[in-house]
Amino acid sequence: MFLSKKITYTALTLSLLTVPALGACGNSTASSNQNDTKQTASQEKQSKQDTLKNNVKKMQTTLNKLQNGLEENDQKQIKKYGKELYNQWLSYENNIREKYPLLYTDTEKYILPLSTEIEKDSIDQKKVQELSVQLDRSLENLKNAKETATKTSEALKKAVNNYKSYVNDQTEKLVKTTTTFTDAVKAGDLEKAKASYAEARVYYERIEPIAESFGDLDPKIDAREGDVDTSEWGGFHRIEKAIWKDSSLEGMDQYATQLNKDVQDLQQRVKEVKLEPTQVVAGSMELLNEAAISKVTGEEERYSHIDLVDLASNVEGSLAVYHAVLPILNEKSPDLSEQLDKEFNQLTATLGKYQKDGTYLPYTELTKEQIRELSQQLNTLSESMAQTAEIFQ
Repeated sequence: MFLSKKITYTALTLSLLTVPALGACGNSTASSNQNDTKQTASQEKQSKQDTLKNNVKKMQTTLNKLQNGLEENDQKQIKKYGKELYNQWLSYENNIREKYPLLYTDTEKYILPLSTEIEKDSIDQKKVQELSVQLDRSLENLKNAKETATKTSEALKKAVNNYKSYVNDQTEKLVKTTTTFTDAVKAGDLEKAKASYAEARVYYERIEPIAESFGDLDPKIDAREGDVDTSEWGGFHRIEKAIWKDSSLEGMDQYATQLNKDVQDLQQRVKEVKLEPTQVVAGSMELLNEAAISKVTGEEERYSHIDLVDLASNVEGSLAVYHAVLPILNEKSPDLSEQLDKEFNQLTATLGKYQKDGTYLPYTELTKEQIRELSQQLNTLSESMAQTAEIFQ
């Protein structure tokens, strides 16, 4: 967001009308004042740019130390510098979010999962390495950023295009993981089917606001028992029931084959869909609301009880939507932007409490108080996202 300063030389105008002889002097003074103002503004801008670069350089230095820890297989060093890196980001991120929203989101999508990973008892060093490489690239782009007065419409268009890329990427991963899952089903491998089911669900739940826009496909892929006529019921949850309740994959080939076709159909439609900011935000808000009302009750994954996987994926998908509209949100409602940041972080932290060795606990192990807390936080976040949608009307 940029503030333009206008200087009106009223006294100078009056003197030009009444004392022509002072005109040259007045013009000289005005010109001098304008030059001084421009020079001061330029110096302030350069000073802020230098501060940004210095802050990013500090983060890069810390990231290098973390990467050295990875090379030396020193988990203590990885944790130390991972935490220091995240604390540095927290102290710088507010200014970065306002001035460079697109670069901010590009950095945050790597530093948040990296921070989560280094807090685990057993760190997945391969995952940390991959995230650190992407983060290094993002920080380099941020260090070289130049502040430009991009029109809101242009910034929003770029951000929505970025979100479209995110959806395409997640859909591609959905197709791959669903194929792994259905191959296990067709092979009659019950244990492999169990293991691969949750991974495929992650990618579907992240893009569910888009998937639900295809009214004929979503029920075929994601309908729960009782949502559709028994003769029409298929998709993930039909096979889920066979795995966890029946403990048998007999007769599931036809459902596995159809699920693969439907997911591939979804991928093709996603590639062709045209996204609008209001539609995307509204879908995210509705998804959070649905999660708060029904998914948090455990009815989504009623046989596998991996409901926390679904909830976390919904939140991650909604966070991607928030990042997509962040440029215009910063301009029109920076307070709401800050509020959403806090609420997303709070909900992510709450969900993180129910992870053990990188795997979410079964929903059945949560207490009523814990479920109530999740529901309340989802409701709060949904209401805030609703305010975001109103900005575009």
